[in-house]
Amino acid sequence: MFKIHADHLLTPTGNTPKKGKEMQELFEAFDVDVIIDHGKILDIKKHKSKSDYTINAKLVTPAFVDAHTHIPFYGKRANEFYMRARGKTYSQIFEKGGGIHSSVKMVRNATVDEIVKENIKYLNLLKQNGICAIEGKSGYGLEKVSEIKQLKAISILNEIQDVKVIPTFLGLHAIPKDSDKTEYIKNVKEWLDDIKSFTNTIDVFCDKGVFLPEDIEEFFNFAKERGFKLRFHADEIANVGATKLAVKLHAVSADHLLKIDEEEIALLSKSNTVATLMPGTSFYLGETFANARKIIDKGAAVALGSDFNPGSCPIFSPSFVMHLAIRFLKMEPEEILTAYTLNAAHVLGIENGKIEPGFQCDIALWNTNEFLDIPYMFDQNFLRGIIINGKVTMYEVF
Repeated sequence: MFKIHADHLLTPTGNTPKKGKEMQELFEAFDVDVIIDHGKILDIKKHKSKSDYTINAKLVTPAFVDAHTHIPFYGKRANEFYMRARGKTYSQIFEKGGGIHSSVKMVRNATVDEIVKENIKYLNLLKQNGICAIEGKSGYGLEKVSEIKQLKAISILNEIQDVKVIPTFLGLHAIPKDSDKTEYIKNVKEWLDDIKSFTNTIDVFCDKGVFLPEDIEEFFNFAKERGFKLRFHADEIANVGATKLAVKLHAVSADHLLKIDEEEIALLSKSNTVATLMPGTSFYLGETFANARKIIDKGAAVALGSDFNPGSCPIFSPSFVMHLAIRFLKMEPEEILTAYTLNAAHVLGIENGKIEPGFQCDIALWNTNEFLDIPYMFDQNFLRGIIINGKVTMYEVF
């Protein structure tokens, strides 16, 4: 058992996910102790003695949960960054064999050990920025052996380091070169029994030039019957009806949503599908930003993620993602904290995202009294400690 003394404690509470105006409702306390026992939060009570604590922090929040990344990947795509800077679009690069296909080639040629070594570095960086859990995806294999190779790498990463990596199968990330779309979807269906031993969640890139709703609705129903939860890369490049299908199929989340309209926003607001937004991708690609303000004001739930990947968003910093969310998504600071903790944890199906007695202890300790400082001065890392599963994995006296 040990204590954390917080000058300022700020956390969402209650059941997930928070929707609409509820996203601004936080529990706030000053000069309190958080009591931790066997990895759980035992109590929160008023602090009495300045000498009676184990760890002291100016600000205490839940550790962040990144609801959408493409870890584990292998290799880099700096040449595509240069091409975009010279005016090439995501679709143009993809059509010329770049984009996802570049990463597919590198992942197929890499061993599991090489993939693990590459990605443990990224997980350490994420932890050093206040993140305790992420979603990790396959999707850079596009054939059974390499897809499972990525999922095996996630299993190993969970064994050898602290950040929790929640796996998702993204076999329908792209159409393999020289493959027929219908035949490929049929093949992926046949993999699902083997995939189930690694994850219970599947995703699909449902957008222009990839998989359209009419291509994948039967596949998703097939997967649901076998116990898989559904997620969507939805309407990022064009409005193809992906968000409508996500709501219809009761998907856990619909992600990106750059091109959705009033109708899809209304559907989201009446559903339990969480809008997972990644402003870092819009920034990096020079695209429009998702209309988070309208999505929240209409009553939907929003989670945040980085979309960290080697091509369309090599950005992992939660403070910068939150900076973009304030500036371009027009989100309030309280909404951002909820989106990056409680709601993101709901998307991943894990017990994280709040500081409340009886729940998992995943806590970030900050060397500033104000949460707004973190997105405001995004290039300064205020983190001074992080506790994952009740274990202090990084701490500096200050």
